[in-house]
Amino acid sequence: MLWEIQARMKPALAIIDLIPNVHRTAALAALRRAVLEGRPSTMRLSAEDREMAFHDAAVQLTSPIGARVLKALYFDGYIKLKKPAMRKLPALDDYIATEMEFRADVARILEAEDAKRLRIAEIIADPDCARPDELSPFLIDKVMSARLGHNTYGEIRIGGVTCHKDFIQPEPSEDDKLRPEGKVLCWWLDADGNRMGDA
Repeated sequence: MLWEIQARMKPALAIIDLIPNVHRTAALAALRRAVLEGRPSTMRLSAEDREMAFHDAAVQLTSPIGARVLKALYFDGYIKLKKPAMRKLPALDDYIATEMEFRADVARILEAEDAKRLRIAEIIADPDCARPDELSPFLIDKVMSARLGHNTYGEIRIGGVTCHKDFIQPEPSEDDKLRPEGKVLCWWLDADGNRMGDA
């Protein structure tokens, strides 16, 4: 999942805390299980919704889609509570109400990613079509790898600019127990002769 989408999600425990008298850990486990299985309670989730509902990482995240799943679990009795369930969950409903905005943001992000991928493919096919403002270490690496092969170093012209991809192997010192790792540098000179890209 793209980090831009994750940035629009909230920590799952913070959303679970919108439910009064909830056992947080059990609720988190129920939400995670329901989303990963794709069949939370009486709701069915598409593969796309499952991907956008919950992000399993060091800090687990959920979106308004995941909050909707959580609400269904709550009202169907799958969430362990310290006191009887309430009839309404206004704070949770407020987050769920942002689902359309979340989906619109995700659609824009995915559209931008698709456009970026298409543009990179165009530049790989014809490096001369690139504009100088599109140059980046990532682009240089992609173009050079696609046109000259992986692990190839040297020079290539992209958008009329000579671009470089170098491999720097640091000199080991006596203090180094392990051999230091090498580093790939992709760079170019701008119109004023300033080095741009990796330092």
